[in-house]
Amino acid sequence: MTFVIHSCSTISNKNVERENPIARVYDKYLYATDLEGVGKGAAKPEDSVIAVKNYIDSWVRHNLILHYAEENISDENDGLEKQLTDYRESLTIFFYEKELIKQKLDTVVSEQDINDYYKKHIDNFELKTAVSKMRYVMIQKSIKIKVDSSIVWMKKQNEINQSKLQNFCIDNAVKYQISDSSWYSIDELNIMLPLEENNLENSPYSKSFQVLADSSYQYLVSFDDLKLKGNVAPIQYVRTDIVSIILNKRKLDYLSNIHNSIYDDALLNKKFETY
Repeated sequence: MTFVIHSCSTISNKNVERENPIARVYDKYLYATDLEGVGKGAAKPEDSVIAVKNYIDSWVRHNLILHYAEENISDENDGLEKQLTDYRESLTIFFYEKELIKQKLDTVVSEQDINDYYKKHIDNFELKTAVSKMRYVMIQKSIKIKVDSSIVWMKKQNEINQSKLQNFCIDNAVKYQISDSSWYSIDELNIMLPLEENNLENSPYSKSFQVLADSSYQYLVSFDDLKLKGNVAPIQYVRTDIVSIILNKRKLDYLSNIHNSIYDDALLNKKFETY
């Protein structure tokens, strides 16, 4: 809020006589046009009035403090001016590069890209904790549903059973994950499932099917695979990380090329000199 207020006051000072001000702090003025949008989302008219009053009060307080800071800071404090200049220059470059990346960077990462990176850097993907490939269906206990068929569909995976299980989940499940490629850390499993309540400490470490329950929900859970700490992480488990790494590398390479292009063009056209 403070940043917006400050920027509004700066803009308004460029055309002081455009209208009657509604507030003044020394030589800075606040105008009605600076308040456009303030309080519009309020549920009641009185709430809108309060929002406007609070905005004006914040603007006044901000500019009073700013005035005293500017008046009392040492004239010899060149460090402040340098920091402000450096900050503005860095911010200008940041927004320029951000816009370039938004317009030009290829953000499509193919499965081939992911697989190639995974194979090339496989030693970097050592697991720091055990992970389990798990499918589950979470159902409210208060809803009386026969789950015998859905248990069969989970245990015997094929295209027909998967379709039936999907429909069952859509109609009855609170949450579900029935994809066969979803891996979870043991910490994530302990948050998602009532493992301790059901004394199933070893279940995530073995291929097993379990029907779990707590006070409110019933869980149909299939633990399909396991990778222990120290093993190489499954590619599905680190897929999101790999995509982020690839995109970040692309961004850095792209910006490096832009920087070099600007430099080379300036050198060729004698836009700078060093002495």
